[in-house]
Amino acid sequence: MKEIQYIHTKQHDLVSIYGFGSFFRSEHASDCDLLLVVNDRCSNLGLLHADLSKVFSELGEKLSIVFDLTILTEREHMRAPLREHCKLINVSVAERKNA
Repeated sequence: MKEIQYIHTKQHDLVSIYGFGSFFRSEHASDCDLLLVVNDRCSNLGLLHADLSKVFSELGEKLSIVFDLTILTEREHMRAPLREHCKLINVSVAERKNA
């Protein structure tokens, strides 16, 4: 989805976006489960969470999709806490220049 890639490129602390769940298994899905991995060094995780929730809510309204977000830091993501962690699908291939 180009819209998700756009969100990824505009949000500096968003490291990667993965999909999982029934939406990505081509089953009847009532929502689209996304894992958003954010930078460990993000200075305000609460604000970032609120911003990402708002952006994906607005995108969901536009596309008639309900996004169910799971947001983890890079460190949390490395622990692979999700039941479907080994089945994650990279949905954002946005490339960034190294800062």
